[in-house]
Amino acid sequence: MGIQSTMQHGNLGVAQLLRQALKYGCNAELTYESEGGRHRTTVRDTAVRAARLGAGLAARGVGPGAVVATLCNAEVEHFEAYLGVPARGMVLHPLNVRMHDGDLAEDVREIGDSVLIVSRGYLERYEQLAPMLAGSQVRLVLITGKGPVAPAKGLPVETMSYEEFLADVPMPAADALTDPEETSAATICQTGGTTGRPKTVVYSHRSVWLQALSLTSANSLGLSRRDTLLPAVPFFHVNGWGLPYAAVMAGTSLVLPGSDFSAAALDTLIEDYGVTIAAGVPTIWTDLLRLRDTSGAARFRSLSRLATGGAIIPDSLVAGMTERQIEIIQAWGMTETSSMSVLGRVRRHTADTGAKSQPPVGYPMPGLELRVVTADGAAVEPGNGQAGEIQIRGACVARCYHGIEAAEAFDGEWLKTGDIGTIDRLGRLTLTDRLKDAIKSGGEWIAAPVLENALRNLTGILDAAVIAMPDERFQERPLAVVVCKSGASPDIAACRKGLRELVPSWWVPDCWAVVPSIPLTGLGKPDKAVLRRLHETGALNIQRASSETLPTQINEQPETTHEN
Repeated sequence: MGIQSTMQHGNLGVAQLLRQALKYGCNAELTYESEGGRHRTTVRDTAVRAARLGAGLAARGVGPGAVVATLCNAEVEHFEAYLGVPARGMVLHPLNVRMHDGDLAEDVREIGDSVLIVSRGYLERYEQLAPMLAGSQVRLVLITGKGPVAPAKGLPVETMSYEEFLADVPMPAADALTDPEETSAATICQTGGTTGRPKTVVYSHRSVWLQALSLTSANSLGLSRRDTLLPAVPFFHVNGWGLPYAAVMAGTSLVLPGSDFSAAALDTLIEDYGVTIAAGVPTIWTDLLRLRDTSGAARFRSLSRLATGGAIIPDSLVAGMTERQIEIIQAWGMTETSSMSVLGRVRRHTADTGAKSQPPVGYPMPGLELRVVTADGAAVEPGNGQAGEIQIRGACVARCYHGIEAAEAFDGEWLKTGDIGTIDRLGRLTLTDRLKDAIKSGGEWIAAPVLENALRNLTGILDAAVIAMPDERFQERPLAVVVCKSGASPDIAACRKGLRELVPSWWVPDCWAVVPSIPLTGLGKPDKAVLRRLHETGALNIQRASSETLPTQINEQPETTHEN
Protein backbone atom coordinates (compact mmCIF):
# COMPACT_ATOMS: atom_id res chain seq x y z
CA MET A 1 0.00 0.00 0.00
CA GLY A 2 2.97 2.32 0.32
CA ILE A 3 3.69 4.81 3.06
CA GLN A 4 0.67 6.21 4.91
CA SER A 5 0.02 9.66 6.33
CA THR A 6 0.73 10.14 10.02
CA MET A 7 -1.72 13.04 10.35
CA GLN A 8 -4.89 13.01 12.43
CA HIS A 9 -8.21 13.16 10.61
CA GLY A 10 -11.12 15.29 11.74
CA ASN A 11 -14.34 16.33 10.08
CA LEU A 12 -14.25 19.96 9.01
CA GLY A 13 -17.37 21.97 9.72
CA VAL A 14 -19.48 24.28 11.83
CA ALA A 15 -19.03 22.34 15.08
CA GLN A 16 -15.31 23.12 14.92
CA LEU A 17 -16.11 26.80 14.40
CA LEU A 18 -18.44 26.81 17.38
CA ARG A 19 -15.85 25.13 19.59
CA GLN A 20 -13.28 27.65 18.43
CA ALA A 21 -15.59 30.53 19.34
CA LEU A 22 -16.29 29.01 22.76
CA LYS A 23 -12.61 28.54 23.54
CA TYR A 24 -10.95 31.51 21.85
CA GLY A 25 -13.66 34.09 21.13
CA CYS A 26 -13.24 36.18 24.29
CA ASN A 27 -11.43 39.07 22.63
CA ALA A 28 -13.62 39.28 19.53
CA GLU A 29 -16.45 41.76 20.13
CA LEU A 30 -19.93 41.54 18.67
CA THR A 31 -22.08 44.67 18.33
CA TYR A 32 -25.72 44.40 17.33
CA GLU A 33 -28.99 46.28 17.15
CA SER A 34 -31.83 44.96 19.32
CA GLU A 35 -35.08 46.41 20.66
CA GLY A 36 -34.23 49.84 19.31
CA GLY A 37 -30.78 50.06 20.90
CA ARG A 38 -27.22 48.92 20.43
CA HIS A 39 -25.64 46.22 22.53
CA ARG A 40 -22.12 44.83 22.82
CA THR A 41 -21.03 41.37 23.81
CA THR A 42 -18.29 38.95 22.81
CA VAL A 43 -18.28 36.28 20.15
CA ARG A 44 -17.66 33.75 22.93
CA ASP A 45 -20.75 34.77 24.91
CA THR A 46 -22.79 34.62 21.72
CA ALA A 47 -21.36 31.16 21.00
CA VAL A 48 -22.55 30.05 24.46
CA ARG A 49 -26.09 31.01 23.49
CA ALA A 50 -25.64 29.28 20.12
CA ALA A 51 -24.57 26.06 21.86
CA ARG A 52 -27.61 26.25 24.13
CA LEU A 53 -29.89 26.80 21.14
CA GLY A 54 -28.61 23.64 19.48
CA ALA A 55 -28.79 21.65 22.72
CA GLY A 56 -32.34 22.84 23.39
CA LEU A 57 -33.53 21.82 19.93
CA ALA A 58 -31.84 18.43 20.29
CA ALA A 59 -33.53 17.90 23.68
CA ARG A 60 -36.88 18.43 21.96
CA GLY A 61 -36.17 15.69 19.47
CA VAL A 62 -34.93 17.86 16.62
CA GLY A 63 -32.28 15.46 15.39
CA PRO A 64 -29.48 15.42 12.83
CA GLY A 65 -30.74 16.18 9.35
CA ALA A 66 -33.82 18.07 10.59
CA VAL A 67 -34.21 21.49 8.97
CA VAL A 68 -34.48 24.70 11.02
CA ALA A 69 -35.69 27.75 9.07
CA THR A 70 -35.07 31.39 9.98
CA LEU A 71 -37.07 34.47 9.09
CA CYS A 72 -34.49 36.97 10.32
CA ASN A 73 -32.15 39.80 9.32
CA ALA A 74 -28.45 40.35 10.06
CA GLU A 75 -29.04 40.17 13.81
CA VAL A 76 -27.56 38.37 16.78
CA GLU A 77 -30.13 35.57 17.01
CA HIS A 78 -29.52 34.75 13.36
CA PHE A 79 -25.79 34.58 14.03
CA GLU A 80 -26.49 32.22 16.93
CA ALA A 81 -28.54 29.99 14.64
CA TYR A 82 -25.72 30.01 12.06
CA LEU A 83 -23.48 28.36 14.64
CA GLY A 84 -25.79 26.40 16.95
CA VAL A 85 -28.03 24.67 14.43
CA PRO A 86 -25.48 23.05 12.03
CA ALA A 87 -23.09 22.28 14.89
CA ARG A 88 -25.68 19.76 16.16
CA GLY A 89 -26.05 18.14 12.75
CA MET A 90 -29.27 19.97 11.94
CA VAL A 91 -29.59 21.96 8.72
CA LEU A 92 -30.06 25.73 8.73
CA HIS A 93 -32.45 27.21 6.14
CA PRO A 94 -32.40 31.04 6.08
CA LEU A 95 -35.59 32.12 4.31
CA ASN A 96 -35.12 34.82 1.69
CA VAL A 97 -37.49 37.58 2.80
CA ARG A 98 -37.32 39.13 -0.68
CA MET A 99 -39.38 36.24 -2.01
CA HIS A 100 -43.15 36.24 -2.36
CA ASP A 101 -45.07 34.67 0.57
CA GLY A 102 -46.42 31.92 -1.64
CA ASP A 103 -42.93 30.91 -2.76
CA LEU A 104 -41.64 31.03 0.82
CA ALA A 105 -44.43 28.74 2.03
CA GLU A 106 -43.81 26.34 -0.84
CA ASP A 107 -40.10 26.19 0.04
CA VAL A 108 -40.86 25.46 3.69
CA ARG A 109 -43.15 22.60 2.69
CA GLU A 110 -40.89 21.18 -0.03
CA ILE A 111 -37.73 21.24 2.09
CA GLY A 112 -39.53 19.94 5.16
CA ASP A 113 -38.62 22.62 7.70
CA SER A 114 -39.59 21.49 11.21
CA VAL A 115 -38.62 24.55 13.28
CA LEU A 116 -38.98 28.23 12.44
CA ILE A 117 -37.10 31.06 14.18
CA VAL A 118 -38.82 34.41 13.56
CA SER A 119 -37.36 37.84 14.21
CA ARG A 120 -39.66 40.15 16.15
CA GLY A 121 -39.25 42.61 13.27
CA TYR A 122 -40.83 40.08 10.91
CA LEU A 123 -43.68 39.10 13.21
CA GLU A 124 -46.33 40.81 11.08
CA ARG A 125 -44.92 39.15 7.95
CA TYR A 126 -44.93 35.77 9.71
CA GLU A 127 -48.57 36.14 10.73
CA GLN A 128 -49.47 36.64 7.06
CA LEU A 129 -47.31 33.68 6.07
CA ALA A 130 -48.45 31.30 8.84
CA PRO A 131 -51.78 30.16 7.30
CA MET A 132 -49.89 29.13 4.16
CA LEU A 133 -47.74 26.81 6.30
CA ALA A 134 -50.69 24.68 7.38
CA GLY A 135 -49.93 21.08 6.53
CA SER A 136 -46.17 21.66 6.61
CA GLN A 137 -43.82 19.86 9.01
CA VAL A 138 -43.28 22.97 11.16
CA ARG A 139 -43.97 22.01 14.79
CA LEU A 140 -42.07 24.65 16.79
CA VAL A 141 -41.83 28.42 16.30
CA LEU A 142 -39.43 30.61 18.29
CA ILE A 143 -40.04 34.39 18.35
CA THR A 144 -37.09 36.65 19.16
CA GLY A 145 -37.23 39.88 21.18
CA LYS A 146 -39.52 41.13 23.88
CA GLY A 147 -43.29 41.06 23.96
CA PRO A 148 -46.16 38.59 24.09
CA VAL A 149 -45.89 35.33 22.17
CA ALA A 150 -48.86 33.32 20.91
CA PRO A 151 -49.45 30.86 18.06
CA ALA A 152 -50.31 32.56 14.79
CA LYS A 153 -53.77 32.10 13.37
CA GLY A 154 -53.78 29.28 10.89
CA LEU A 155 -50.70 27.58 12.37
CA PRO A 156 -51.57 26.32 15.87
CA VAL A 157 -48.17 24.82 16.66
CA GLU A 158 -46.04 25.25 19.78
CA THR A 159 -44.81 28.85 19.86
CA MET A 160 -42.28 30.15 22.38
CA SER A 161 -40.19 33.15 23.18
CA TYR A 162 -36.64 32.59 21.92
CA GLU A 163 -35.22 33.94 25.19
CA GLU A 164 -37.44 31.74 27.36
CA PHE A 165 -36.46 28.75 25.25
CA LEU A 166 -32.73 29.43 25.84
CA ALA A 167 -33.24 30.09 29.57
CA ASP A 168 -34.37 26.50 30.15
CA VAL A 169 -31.31 24.96 28.48
CA PRO A 170 -28.10 24.24 30.44
CA MET A 171 -24.81 25.02 28.74
CA PRO A 172 -23.32 21.89 27.15
CA ALA A 173 -19.58 21.31 27.49
CA ALA A 174 -17.64 22.54 24.47
CA ASP A 175 -15.81 19.22 24.13
CA ALA A 176 -19.17 17.41 24.07
CA LEU A 177 -19.93 18.88 20.62
CA THR A 178 -19.19 16.06 18.19
CA ASP A 179 -18.45 16.84 14.57
CA PRO A 180 -21.09 15.92 11.99
CA GLU A 181 -19.75 14.10 8.96
CA GLU A 182 -18.12 16.81 6.84
CA THR A 183 -20.00 15.76 3.70
CA SER A 184 -23.38 16.06 5.44
CA ALA A 185 -25.72 19.02 4.92
CA ALA A 186 -25.05 22.13 6.99
CA THR A 187 -27.02 25.01 5.44
CA ILE A 188 -29.49 25.69 2.64
CA CYS A 189 -29.75 28.76 0.41
CA GLN A 190 -31.92 29.61 -2.56
CA THR A 191 -30.54 30.97 -5.83
CA GLY A 192 -31.61 34.32 -7.23
CA GLY A 193 -34.22 32.72 -9.48
CA THR A 194 -33.02 34.26 -12.75
CA THR A 195 -35.47 32.28 -14.89
CA GLY A 196 -38.23 31.36 -12.47
CA ARG A 197 -38.58 30.02 -8.93
CA PRO A 198 -35.29 29.93 -7.03
CA LYS A 199 -33.40 26.64 -6.96
CA THR A 200 -32.12 25.13 -3.72
CA VAL A 201 -28.42 24.67 -2.98
CA VAL A 202 -27.39 22.57 0.03
CA TYR A 203 -23.93 23.30 1.45
CA SER A 204 -21.88 20.66 3.23
CA HIS A 205 -19.93 21.27 6.44
CA ARG A 206 -16.75 20.89 4.42
CA SER A 207 -17.77 23.49 1.82
CA VAL A 208 -18.74 25.96 4.56
CA TRP A 209 -15.36 25.48 6.22
CA LEU A 210 -13.35 25.82 3.00
CA GLN A 211 -15.28 28.92 1.91
CA ALA A 212 -14.68 30.56 5.28
CA LEU A 213 -11.00 29.66 5.16
CA SER A 214 -10.60 31.25 1.72
CA LEU A 215 -11.91 34.59 3.01
CA THR A 216 -9.21 34.78 5.66
CA SER A 217 -6.37 34.67 3.13
CA ALA A 218 -4.42 37.79 2.22
CA ASN A 219 -5.35 37.32 -1.45
CA SER A 220 -9.05 37.68 -0.61
CA LEU A 221 -10.43 39.70 2.32
CA GLY A 222 -7.57 38.96 4.71
CA LEU A 223 -9.83 38.80 7.76
CA SER A 224 -7.88 38.63 11.03
CA ARG A 225 -8.10 39.29 14.77
CA ARG A 226 -7.10 42.89 14.07
CA ASP A 227 -10.28 43.53 12.07
CA THR A 228 -13.79 44.63 12.86
CA LEU A 229 -16.19 43.52 10.11
CA LEU A 230 -19.50 45.11 9.13
CA PRO A 231 -21.42 42.69 6.87
CA ALA A 232 -24.02 44.92 5.21
CA VAL A 233 -25.46 41.70 3.84
CA PRO A 234 -28.70 39.91 4.72
CA PHE A 235 -27.79 36.55 6.20
CA PHE A 236 -30.32 34.80 3.96
CA HIS A 237 -28.12 35.47 0.91
CA VAL A 238 -25.50 32.80 0.27
CA ASN A 239 -24.80 32.34 3.98
CA GLY A 240 -24.37 36.10 4.32
CA TRP A 241 -21.60 35.79 1.69
CA GLY A 242 -19.95 33.33 4.09
CA LEU A 243 -18.85 36.25 6.27
CA PRO A 244 -20.26 35.11 9.65
CA TYR A 245 -18.37 31.83 9.44
CA ALA A 246 -15.18 33.48 8.17
CA ALA A 247 -15.27 36.01 11.01
CA VAL A 248 -15.50 33.25 13.63
CA MET A 249 -12.65 31.36 11.99
CA ALA A 250 -10.42 34.45 11.91
CA GLY A 251 -11.33 35.77 15.37
CA THR A 252 -12.68 38.95 13.77
CA SER A 253 -14.98 41.30 15.69
CA LEU A 254 -18.43 41.79 14.15
CA VAL A 255 -20.89 44.68 13.86
CA LEU A 256 -24.34 43.45 12.82
CA PRO A 257 -26.60 46.10 11.20
CA GLY A 258 -29.92 44.33 11.83
CA SER A 259 -32.41 45.44 9.20
CA ASP A 260 -31.19 49.00 8.54
CA PHE A 261 -28.82 49.21 5.58
CA SER A 262 -29.30 52.93 5.01
CA ALA A 263 -26.21 55.04 4.41
CA ALA A 264 -26.74 57.06 7.60
CA ALA A 265 -27.05 53.94 9.77
CA LEU A 266 -24.01 52.25 8.25
CA ASP A 267 -21.91 55.41 8.47
CA THR A 268 -22.70 55.68 12.18
CA LEU A 269 -21.84 52.04 12.83
CA ILE A 270 -18.56 52.32 10.92
CA GLU A 271 -17.45 55.38 12.85
CA ASP A 272 -18.74 54.45 16.30
CA TYR A 273 -17.34 50.92 16.40
CA GLY A 274 -14.06 51.19 14.52
CA VAL A 275 -15.05 49.08 11.51
CA THR A 276 -11.99 48.21 9.41
CA ILE A 277 -13.67 46.20 6.64
CA ALA A 278 -17.25 46.28 5.34
CA ALA A 279 -19.04 44.23 2.70
CA GLY A 280 -22.09 44.92 0.54
CA VAL A 281 -23.19 45.63 -3.02
CA PRO A 282 -22.09 48.83 -4.84
CA THR A 283 -25.47 50.53 -4.31
CA ILE A 284 -24.90 50.67 -0.57
CA TRP A 285 -21.44 52.17 -0.85
CA THR A 286 -22.53 54.63 -3.55
CA ASP A 287 -25.18 55.90 -1.12
CA LEU A 288 -22.60 56.09 1.66
CA LEU A 289 -20.18 58.04 -0.54
CA ARG A 290 -22.95 60.45 -1.56
CA LEU A 291 -23.79 61.00 2.11
CA ARG A 292 -20.14 61.69 2.89
CA ASP A 293 -19.79 64.09 -0.04
CA THR A 294 -22.93 65.96 0.99
CA SER A 295 -21.85 66.30 4.61
CA GLY A 296 -18.28 67.21 3.71
CA ALA A 297 -16.96 64.41 5.93
CA ALA A 298 -13.26 63.70 5.63
CA ARG A 299 -11.61 60.28 5.79
CA PHE A 300 -13.11 57.44 7.75
CA ARG A 301 -11.62 56.96 11.18
CA SER A 302 -10.83 53.27 10.80
CA LEU A 303 -12.28 51.86 7.58
CA SER A 304 -9.59 50.56 5.22
CA ARG A 305 -11.29 47.99 2.95
CA LEU A 306 -14.63 47.56 1.18
CA ALA A 307 -15.65 44.21 -0.29
CA THR A 308 -18.28 44.55 -2.98
CA GLY A 309 -19.75 42.64 -5.89
CA GLY A 310 -22.94 41.47 -7.52
CA ALA A 311 -23.01 44.43 -9.91
CA ILE A 312 -20.69 46.68 -11.91
CA ILE A 313 -18.64 48.94 -9.65
CA PRO A 314 -19.03 52.57 -10.78
CA ASP A 315 -15.81 54.50 -11.43
CA SER A 316 -17.15 57.31 -9.26
CA LEU A 317 -17.30 54.90 -6.31
CA VAL A 318 -13.74 53.72 -6.92
CA ALA A 319 -12.50 57.30 -7.24
CA GLY A 320 -14.36 58.56 -4.16
CA MET A 321 -13.21 55.72 -1.92
CA THR A 322 -9.65 55.82 -3.24
CA GLU A 323 -9.48 59.50 -2.32
CA ARG A 324 -10.43 58.46 1.21
CA GLN A 325 -7.69 55.81 1.27
CA ILE A 326 -10.21 52.94 1.11
CA GLU A 327 -9.19 49.85 -0.83
CA ILE A 328 -12.00 48.23 -2.84
CA ILE A 329 -12.02 44.44 -3.18
CA GLN A 330 -14.20 43.26 -6.05
CA ALA A 331 -15.81 39.83 -5.75
CA TRP A 332 -17.67 37.56 -8.15
CA GLY A 333 -19.62 34.51 -7.14
CA MET A 334 -22.95 32.74 -7.07
CA THR A 335 -25.15 30.86 -4.64
CA GLU A 336 -23.93 27.72 -6.41
CA THR A 337 -20.28 28.62 -5.70
CA SER A 338 -20.71 29.41 -1.99
CA SER A 339 -20.56 33.13 -2.81
CA MET A 340 -17.17 34.85 -3.17
CA SER A 341 -15.17 32.79 -5.63
CA VAL A 342 -13.08 35.29 -7.61
CA LEU A 343 -11.58 38.34 -5.88
CA GLY A 344 -9.24 41.15 -6.79
CA ARG A 345 -8.24 44.69 -5.85
CA VAL A 346 -9.96 47.37 -7.92
CA ARG A 347 -7.83 49.99 -9.60
CA ARG A 348 -9.09 53.27 -11.06
CA HIS A 349 -8.99 51.60 -14.45
CA THR A 350 -11.55 53.56 -16.43
CA ALA A 351 -11.24 56.81 -14.51
CA ASP A 352 -7.46 57.02 -14.87
CA THR A 353 -6.83 55.51 -18.28
CA GLY A 354 -10.00 56.27 -20.21
CA ALA A 355 -10.19 52.61 -21.22
CA LYS A 356 -13.62 51.34 -22.20
CA SER A 357 -12.97 47.65 -21.61
CA GLN A 358 -13.87 46.00 -18.35
CA PRO A 359 -10.91 45.44 -16.02
CA PRO A 360 -10.30 41.95 -14.62
CA VAL A 361 -12.34 40.92 -11.58
CA GLY A 362 -9.46 38.94 -10.12
CA TYR A 363 -8.21 35.42 -9.46
CA PRO A 364 -10.20 32.36 -8.35
CA MET A 365 -9.82 31.30 -4.73
CA PRO A 366 -7.62 28.26 -4.01
CA GLY A 367 -9.37 25.00 -4.83
CA LEU A 368 -11.50 26.54 -7.58
CA GLU A 369 -10.90 26.24 -11.31
CA LEU A 370 -12.31 28.38 -14.12
CA ARG A 371 -12.57 27.78 -17.83
CA VAL A 372 -14.09 29.52 -20.86
CA VAL A 373 -16.26 27.44 -23.22
CA THR A 374 -17.45 28.58 -26.65
CA ALA A 375 -20.98 28.11 -27.97
CA ASP A 376 -19.97 24.84 -29.66
CA GLY A 377 -18.63 23.43 -26.38
CA ALA A 378 -14.92 23.90 -27.03
CA ALA A 379 -12.71 24.97 -24.13
CA VAL A 380 -10.74 28.17 -24.79
CA GLU A 381 -7.04 28.36 -24.03
CA PRO A 382 -6.42 31.05 -21.38
CA GLY A 383 -4.80 34.18 -22.77
CA ASN A 384 -6.09 34.11 -26.34
CA GLY A 385 -8.74 36.76 -25.66
CA GLN A 386 -11.69 34.74 -26.96
CA ALA A 387 -14.84 35.19 -24.90
CA GLY A 388 -17.20 32.41 -23.93
CA GLU A 389 -19.31 31.12 -21.06
CA ILE A 390 -17.49 30.99 -17.73
CA GLN A 391 -17.62 27.58 -16.07
CA ILE A 392 -16.33 26.70 -12.61
CA ARG A 393 -15.64 23.63 -10.50
CA GLY A 394 -14.22 22.93 -7.07
CA ALA A 395 -14.91 21.82 -3.51
CA CYS A 396 -17.21 24.81 -2.83
CA VAL A 397 -19.21 24.47 -6.06
CA ALA A 398 -22.59 22.73 -6.33
CA ARG A 399 -22.76 19.51 -8.36
CA CYS A 400 -26.57 19.56 -8.60
CA TYR A 401 -29.67 21.20 -7.14
CA HIS A 402 -31.83 19.82 -4.36
CA GLY A 403 -35.08 18.20 -5.41
CA ILE A 404 -34.98 18.93 -9.15
CA GLU A 405 -33.22 17.75 -12.27
CA ALA A 406 -31.26 20.58 -13.90
CA ALA A 407 -28.71 18.83 -16.07
CA GLU A 408 -28.66 21.83 -18.41
CA ALA A 409 -26.94 23.84 -15.67
CA PHE A 410 -23.90 21.56 -15.63
CA ASP A 411 -21.32 20.34 -18.12
CA GLY A 412 -20.11 17.19 -16.42
CA GLU A 413 -18.45 18.38 -13.21
CA TRP A 414 -18.38 21.98 -14.42
CA LEU A 415 -21.08 24.47 -13.38
CA LYS A 416 -22.33 26.69 -16.20
CA THR A 417 -22.44 30.19 -14.72
CA GLY A 418 -24.33 31.93 -17.51
CA ASP A 419 -21.73 34.71 -17.48
CA ILE A 420 -19.63 35.55 -20.53
CA GLY A 421 -16.00 36.51 -20.18
CA THR A 422 -12.34 35.80 -20.77
CA ILE A 423 -9.46 34.39 -18.78
CA ASP A 424 -6.05 35.95 -19.42
CA ARG A 425 -2.69 34.20 -19.38
CA LEU A 426 -2.31 35.02 -15.67
CA GLY A 427 -5.60 33.27 -14.86
CA ARG A 428 -7.57 36.44 -14.16
CA LEU A 429 -11.29 36.54 -14.92
CA THR A 430 -12.83 39.39 -16.89
CA LEU A 431 -16.61 39.52 -17.35
CA THR A 432 -17.96 40.94 -20.60
CA ASP A 433 -21.62 39.91 -20.83
CA ARG A 434 -24.11 37.34 -19.58
CA LEU A 435 -26.37 34.70 -21.05
CA LYS A 436 -28.97 35.04 -18.33
CA ASP A 437 -32.14 36.83 -19.32
CA ALA A 438 -32.39 38.72 -16.07
CA ILE A 439 -32.01 42.15 -14.53
CA LYS A 440 -29.72 42.71 -11.58
CA SER A 441 -31.17 45.54 -9.51
CA GLY A 442 -29.08 46.66 -6.56
CA GLY A 443 -27.23 43.35 -6.76
CA GLU A 444 -30.23 40.98 -6.82
CA TRP A 445 -31.71 39.19 -9.79
CA ILE A 446 -35.12 39.96 -11.23
CA ALA A 447 -36.34 37.08 -13.40
CA ALA A 448 -37.40 38.70 -16.68
CA PRO A 449 -39.63 35.81 -17.88
CA VAL A 450 -41.57 35.80 -14.60
CA LEU A 451 -42.03 39.58 -14.64
CA GLU A 452 -43.08 39.46 -18.30
CA ASN A 453 -45.71 36.83 -17.56
CA ALA A 454 -47.06 39.00 -14.72
CA LEU A 455 -47.22 42.01 -17.07
CA ARG A 456 -49.23 40.00 -19.61
CA ASN A 457 -51.77 39.20 -16.88
CA LEU A 458 -52.53 42.87 -16.31
CA THR A 459 -55.72 44.39 -17.68
CA GLY A 460 -55.05 46.20 -20.93
CA ILE A 461 -51.64 44.62 -21.64
CA LEU A 462 -51.50 42.42 -24.74
CA ASP A 463 -47.80 41.53 -24.74
CA ALA A 464 -44.67 42.51 -22.82
CA ALA A 465 -40.91 42.19 -22.65
CA VAL A 466 -38.50 43.35 -19.97
CA ILE A 467 -34.91 44.52 -20.42
CA ALA A 468 -32.37 46.06 -18.08
CA MET A 469 -31.74 49.77 -18.20
CA PRO A 470 -28.81 51.50 -16.48
CA ASP A 471 -29.53 53.12 -13.14
CA GLU A 472 -27.15 55.38 -11.24
CA ARG A 473 -28.14 54.03 -7.84
CA PHE A 474 -29.12 50.40 -8.43
CA GLN A 475 -26.89 49.78 -11.48
CA GLU A 476 -29.86 48.24 -13.32
CA ARG A 477 -33.63 48.57 -13.16
CA PRO A 478 -36.27 46.81 -15.29
CA LEU A 479 -37.74 48.62 -18.27
CA ALA A 480 -41.19 47.30 -19.15
CA VAL A 481 -41.80 47.33 -22.91
CA VAL A 482 -45.50 46.66 -23.46
CA VAL A 483 -48.09 46.33 -26.19
CA CYS A 484 -51.49 47.65 -25.12
CA LYS A 485 -54.75 46.06 -26.21
CA SER A 486 -56.33 49.41 -26.90
CA GLY A 487 -53.26 50.91 -28.50
CA ALA A 488 -53.28 53.65 -25.89
CA SER A 489 -50.76 54.32 -23.15
CA PRO A 490 -51.17 52.21 -20.01
CA ASP A 491 -52.23 53.53 -16.64
CA ILE A 492 -48.81 53.12 -15.05
CA ALA A 493 -50.01 53.64 -11.49
CA ALA A 494 -52.71 50.97 -11.92
CA CYS A 495 -50.26 48.58 -13.60
CA ARG A 496 -47.73 48.99 -10.81
CA LYS A 497 -50.42 48.36 -8.22
CA GLY A 498 -51.52 45.23 -10.02
CA LEU A 499 -47.96 43.93 -10.32
CA ARG A 500 -47.44 44.18 -6.56
CA GLU A 501 -50.07 41.48 -6.18
CA LEU A 502 -48.12 39.17 -8.51
CA VAL A 503 -44.40 39.73 -7.89
CA PRO A 504 -42.14 41.15 -5.15
CA SER A 505 -42.67 44.89 -4.86
CA TRP A 506 -39.07 45.78 -5.70
CA TRP A 507 -39.44 44.04 -9.09
CA VAL A 508 -42.09 46.57 -10.20
CA PRO A 509 -40.72 48.71 -13.07
CA ASP A 510 -40.71 52.47 -12.72
CA CYS A 511 -39.99 53.00 -16.44
CA TRP A 512 -42.34 51.91 -19.21
CA ALA A 513 -42.37 52.06 -23.02
CA VAL A 514 -45.31 51.33 -25.32
CA VAL A 515 -44.57 49.74 -28.72
CA PRO A 516 -46.83 48.49 -31.53
CA SER A 517 -45.39 44.98 -31.25
CA ILE A 518 -42.57 43.11 -29.53
CA PRO A 519 -39.77 42.16 -31.94
CA LEU A 520 -39.22 38.39 -32.01
CA THR A 521 -36.28 36.10 -32.67
CA GLY A 522 -36.42 33.24 -35.16
CA LEU A 523 -37.59 31.04 -32.28
CA GLY A 524 -40.54 33.33 -31.58
CA LYS A 525 -39.08 34.75 -28.36
CA PRO A 526 -38.75 38.47 -27.53
CA ASP A 527 -35.63 39.79 -29.26
CA LYS A 528 -33.95 41.54 -26.35
CA ALA A 529 -30.96 42.57 -28.48
CA VAL A 530 -33.25 44.64 -30.72
CA LEU A 531 -35.00 46.18 -27.72
CA ARG A 532 -31.67 47.07 -26.11
CA ARG A 533 -30.53 48.78 -29.34
CA LEU A 534 -33.78 50.73 -29.52
CA HIS A 535 -33.28 51.87 -25.94
CA GLU A 536 -29.63 52.80 -26.46
CA THR A 537 -30.48 54.90 -29.54
CA GLY A 538 -33.36 56.67 -27.78
CA ALA A 539 -35.98 55.15 -30.08
CA LEU A 540 -38.18 54.05 -27.18
CA ASN A 541 -40.54 56.64 -25.72
CA ILE A 542 -40.02 55.99 -22.01
CA GLN A 543 -42.61 57.01 -19.44
CA ARG A 544 -41.54 57.21 -15.81
CA ALA A 545 -43.78 56.57 -12.82
CA SER A 546 -44.67 59.58 -10.68
CA SER A 547 -42.40 60.31 -7.70
CA GLU A 548 -44.84 58.87 -5.19
CA THR A 549 -44.75 55.49 -6.95
CA LEU A 550 -41.02 55.21 -7.58
CA PRO A 551 -39.04 52.20 -6.29
CA THR A 552 -38.77 51.50 -2.60
CA GLN A 553 -35.99 52.66 -0.30
CA ILE A 554 -32.62 50.95 -0.36
CA ASN A 555 -33.29 48.86 2.75
CA GLU A 556 -36.39 47.52 1.00
CA GLN A 557 -34.52 46.98 -2.26
CA PRO A 558 -32.47 43.94 -3.26
CA GLU A 559 -29.45 45.47 -1.67
CA THR A 560 -27.25 42.58 -0.84
CA THR A 561 -27.10 39.60 -3.02
CA HIS A 562 -23.79 38.59 -4.36
CA GLU A 563 -24.40 36.13 -7.11
CA ASN A 564 -23.81 36.63 -10.80
